[in-house]
Amino acid sequence: MKLLYVFLFLPIMLFAQEDKWYKSIDQALLNANEVYQLQLKRKGLNSFPEELSQLPNLVKLDLSKNKIHTFPDTLTYLSKLQFLDLSRNDIESIPEHISQLESLAHLDLWDNYIDRLPEQMSELKNLKYLDIRGVAMSYDKYNSYLKMMEGLEFFMSEPCDCQE
Repeated sequence: MKLLYVFLFLPIMLFAQEDKWYKSIDQALLNANEVYQLQLKRKGLNSFPEELSQLPNLVKLDLSKNKIHTFPDTLTYLSKLQFLDLSRNDIESIPEHISQLESLAHLDLWDNYIDRLPEQMSELKNLKYLDIRGVAMSYDKYNSYLKMMEGLEFFMSEPCDCQE
């Protein structure tokens, strides 16, 4: 009877776990293999937590409204990541290796200090949503990004007469 109970309710328990947003890295590390969503917004973080590498099934990551400056090279170990919110940080560049986040479908970079998007972003075949509003750019960059991100739900601020 117990075995029947496990087979009937295990899928429900797993589904419930996938819907849970963990709100602290310490809490998430207690169940590292069952963490699918992690929200660390407004935590005053200056960098990506190194412990993220211990969350192999992470699908959604919200690091918005922090003070993060760099997009780490090590983020590519999150092979299942589909949703990444880095809005309202201090990120200055997106590395070329972002193309290794093959599952990424939603990327929010709104209100950062990004100077350019790497061409490799066009290799993200699952990417459906990209927001880079609040990033100042020239007309040339604006037009090249429009072409590069064709087919996406793509949000940019209007270009300016600014210097490159």
